[in-house]
Amino acid sequence: MQVQDDKQLEELYRITMPKVARMAHRMNGNLDMARDILHDAIIIYLEKQQQHTLPELHAASAYITGIARILCIRQLRQKGYDLPLESVSAHIIPENYFDPPPVRPGLLQYLQSAGKRCMELLKAFYYEEQSISDIAATFRFKSLHSASVQKYKCLEKVRDHIKQSDYAETVD
Repeated sequence: MQVQDDKQLEELYRITMPKVARMAHRMNGNLDMARDILHDAIIIYLEKQQQHTLPELHAASAYITGIARILCIRQLRQKGYDLPLESVSAHIIPENYFDPPPVRPGLLQYLQSAGKRCMELLKAFYYEEQSISDIAATFRFKSLHSASVQKYKCLEKVRDHIKQSDYAETVD
């Protein structure tokens, strides 16, 4: 995106300012600092644009946000705001700020729902890395093809249970 007129510049500022403000806030900065950094980042961007030294594959807002991040880190380091992670107290974000993630069954539950024999067969193939010929012998299949087909059917059972579970969650 080439920034050529004031409207494009205003749109770029409108898109990028919230990102830079959030980033500065996460780094213990404030809104004034975010504005200053964004202004500096836009100036750097415009200078690089005039010099034709911008990378071609980056969106302008992403490039400016990256510049702003670097400027923010430099400014905070100069002010002595390097805080070790251990010193950041846990009460910055309240416990109930985020909703807990939905409880989803784990892979083991899906494997168990396919049946004991399927679980053992899939465990032998994927976890124990047995060859299909070893599995055919262990599970007493008449042929290698039978063992492969049974492994495929077991995988399909697990996939069906996962799909049904995902569908049930989206309906709720």
